[in-house]
Amino acid sequence: MKPKVLVGITGGVAAYKAADIVSQLVKANCDVRVIMTESATKFVAPLTFAALTQQKVLASIFPDTSSGGMDVIYPHLYPASEADAFIVVPATADIIGKMAHGFGDDIVSCSALSLKNDCKRIFCPAMNFQMWENHIVQDNVRKLLHHGWHQVGPEKGRLACGTSGYGRLSSPTVICQIVLNSVF
Repeated sequence: MKPKVLVGITGGVAAYKAADIVSQLVKANCDVRVIMTESATKFVAPLTFAALTQQKVLASIFPDTSSGGMDVIYPHLYPASEADAFIVVPATADIIGKMAHGFGDDIVSCSALSLKNDCKRIFCPAMNFQMWENHIVQDNVRKLLHHGWHQVGPEKGRLACGTSGYGRLSSPTVICQIVLNSVF
């Protein structure tokens, strides 16, 4: 049986790299579903991920209709409650804070609350180095780690804003290998 991997994409410029991650996971024989915050859809179109996964991309906690499959009626519960692994990429300061404090006001943060206990939880930070170094962000990261989340990155390098430092998304290949090691 294929492992079920749920990829939560948030609104950071590194969102475009999620397409490579999703593609690699599909090629590795995972059943991949994608959920996106509204802000993520401003960086990469949901159609990109629908084409890569051959699955509908969910971008809202509110159902499109009152009938249909479980993911249509309860997008905040399904596919999250069926996932073997949940990866958040890029994990922005905003989503890290929401997940650390149990907020669920978008499809990604709400899905994080709906995961089964044995689901592997992985977050991949990507943000400006000053945001990454912020004490509140670091407190939120420690809280996620304390609650069993696994962190991948960030790496040091040139950032989209033109500065350099820790905050760069880890390599898609590295991220995929860590996800695959957690489900196989």
